[in-house]
Amino acid sequence: MRFDKVLWPFLFCVILFCPTTPMAKEIVVASTSLAGAIAKAAGAKEVRVITPGEMRHPPEYDLRPSDLLKFEGADIVVYGGYERMVSKLLETSKNKNILAIQIDTGTSPENLMVQARKIAAVLKTEKEEQIWEEDFLRKLEGLNEKLSPFSAKRAVVHRFAQPFAKWAGLSIVQVIAPGELTPKAIAEALVQKPDLVVDMLHFPTAQTIAVNAKCKYIHVINFPGVEYTKSLEDIFKYNSTQLINAFR
Repeated sequence: MRFDKVLWPFLFCVILFCPTTPMAKEIVVASTSLAGAIAKAAGAKEVRVITPGEMRHPPEYDLRPSDLLKFEGADIVVYGGYERMVSKLLETSKNKNILAIQIDTGTSPENLMVQARKIAAVLKTEKEEQIWEEDFLRKLEGLNEKLSPFSAKRAVVHRFAQPFAKWAGLSIVQVIAPGELTPKAIAEALVQKPDLVVDMLHFPTAQTIAVNAKCKYIHVINFPGVEYTKSLEDIFKYNSTQLINAFR
């Protein structure tokens, strides 16, 4: 009995005053399916994506009142900086403790891993992110082997498709800017005698070049959602399949 009387006050002080390890933040709101896929790669347990996955150009998404519910209880919002809706949601949301993390959504493998590490550092999920990263690199290596027959193919490439084209080993002979093609841009592309035109599914612009050059034409994606794509790995698998099928 005397032992209990001495011990319990001591234990109470230890519990009350000793610092404890903070719990990992786990609920993430992501502006787009791409930001959500990066957060998942970083180890986030629950990711709430604002824009519908099937949307062709997610940054232009118009908000709905129900989107505010996705902020309830969330710890972090991850966004790319070009989404018009994020600042509006942050201003309107009752959750004023949410932490906003802006990331670079360039889709080269190197950048995607850097951004996943950035989010993991906040989530305290570095171990989970490292496991994902090792698996991601293994899968990309396997895809790269399948694409080796197409390396050095001469390609006219949409500006936002450059990360995939470079990773796939294509020889980029001209980059096409988003927006309406000019006669000058078309003429310059035709002079390059491309084997392939790599356009973006989200906002295609360059099919006219492929038609006139009589070459292969593919759409690639940066935002998962098309044909059941969800993860970063799915983006590379989908895009690789488009390239392989074009030359069959």
